[in-house]
Amino acid sequence: MVRFKARAGRDPKELGVLDMDTHLKDERLKQKYVSTMFDILAPGYDTFTRVFSFGMDRGWKQRLIREGAARAGKAPLILDLACGTGDLCAALAHVTQSPLALGFDLSPKMLFEATRRANGNGNILHFAVANMLTLPMPDASIDLVSIGYGIRNTHEPDRALREIARVLRPGGLLLNLDFYRPTNALWRELYLGYMSVAGNAAGWLWHREPITYGYLAPSIRRFLTMPAFEQALDRAGLNLEWRASYLIGALGLHVARKR
Repeated sequence: MVRFKARAGRDPKELGVLDMDTHLKDERLKQKYVSTMFDILAPGYDTFTRVFSFGMDRGWKQRLIREGAARAGKAPLILDLACGTGDLCAALAHVTQSPLALGFDLSPKMLFEATRRANGNGNILHFAVANMLTLPMPDASIDLVSIGYGIRNTHEPDRALREIARVLRPGGLLLNLDFYRPTNALWRELYLGYMSVAGNAAGWLWHREPITYGYLAPSIRRFLTMPAFEQALDRAGLNLEWRASYLIGALGLHVARKR
């Protein structure tokens, strides 16, 4: 048997002893749970994402980048939230010729991976620990905000979108990629059932701790449907300009512009 084990990182048992339901219901505890989880996942995260999505993750991100770059102004200032290893941030900065791209994340180990990968782009890409619910940025200071699989991990999606709208300049763009709770009840149970089994199996293979990726299905079940997310965009003052739906509404790409 092949063991798909990530490079040594934070001990997965630290997550295993935390009660997931308790932590996901409380804002403060959820932040702790999410940061611990991604500290564990960081060393092998990119490999896992490619394998678990059967290679589709790369295509989703490339399409979002194309659509966003086509609508962005010249050389935008970029803020990538829940930036992880910085792949989306780096690709957007390259395509748009951004003079400055900031990456924020709750996980210090993810930011270590992002900084390590930045290499010669250190003068353009800068990474820091920050919470998207309380962004340390002035009002109307950013041209483009990007997020890959991030808003689902917050306790208050509406608050996160309001913060994003606050830091965006008028006419600025939000690019978002995430999983959503399917609206069709039958497909929802089939899809989340698969995600639960596959996530737990992947967690055991990579880390010998099923819950490391077993979080995926519960986080999606607690999250918004895609139509509800689009309503939240509107409430935050963001006009939807483009969207694409995959997996029968379980994954969506969105480009929205600040009014």
